[in-house]
Amino acid sequence: MTRTALIIEDHPLYRDALIHLMQEIIGKSETVATNSAEKGLRLAETLPNLALILLDLGLPGLNGIEAIIAFHRKMPLIPIIVVSASENRQEVATALHEGAIAFVSKAVSAEIMTDVVRRILSGAITEPEWITANGKNTIQDEFWPKLTVRQHETLVLLSEGHSNKEIALRLGLSEMTIKVHVSALFRVLNVVNRTQAVLAARRLGLGG
Repeated sequence: MTRTALIIEDHPLYRDALIHLMQEIIGKSETVATNSAEKGLRLAETLPNLALILLDLGLPGLNGIEAIIAFHRKMPLIPIIVVSASENRQEVATALHEGAIAFVSKAVSAEIMTDVVRRILSGAITEPEWITANGKNTIQDEFWPKLTVRQHETLVLLSEGHSNKEIALRLGLSEMTIKVHVSALFRVLNVVNRTQAVLAARRLGLGG
C-alpha cells in the first residue's frame, strides 16, 4: 500500500527542500504540499493513505499549537512532525503534549531529518522526541523533569485541585508522605507554591 506525506510549509525554499526529501523517501506521487494549515486540513481529508504530516509552526492564519490541535483532533492516528526554527522549551513541550510525535529543528541536516521520518514511518518512535539543531534528542535526558510514579500521581491530583488530605486518601498514603512528595515536586519543578507547580505542570504536559 502506498503511503502519502503531507507537507505544510509557507517558505518556498524550505518547502521545496522538504518535498525533495520526502520524494526520496516515499516517492514523488505520494508527496503533497501546501502553504497553510487551513489548506492542509482540507487536503488531508482527500488523502486516504496519509501516513505523515510535516507541519511548520510559523504559518499564516491557523498556526502554531492551534494547527497541531486541529490536525490531531481530526486525524489522531496520523503522526505529526513539527518542523520549526524555534528552540523555546515551553513551545516544544506544548507542541509535543498537544499531539506532535516529534519537534525537529529546521537547522538539522537532510540525513537527520530522513532518519526521523523513516523511524516514524516504521513505528520506531513511540514517545515524543525533540531533535535540536545538532541532532540531539533532548527529551529524555534533560528536557522533562524526572518524577517518580508517586510524584506524578501526586502532581496529577494536585493539578485537579485536591488538598494534601484528599490526595492522601486517594493514594492510600499518610498526609505527611504527601507533604514530602509535594515538597519534592516543588524542587523538581523549581517552584515555590502549588499554583506555580500546577502552571509548570501544564506547560510541560505533566499534569495528567
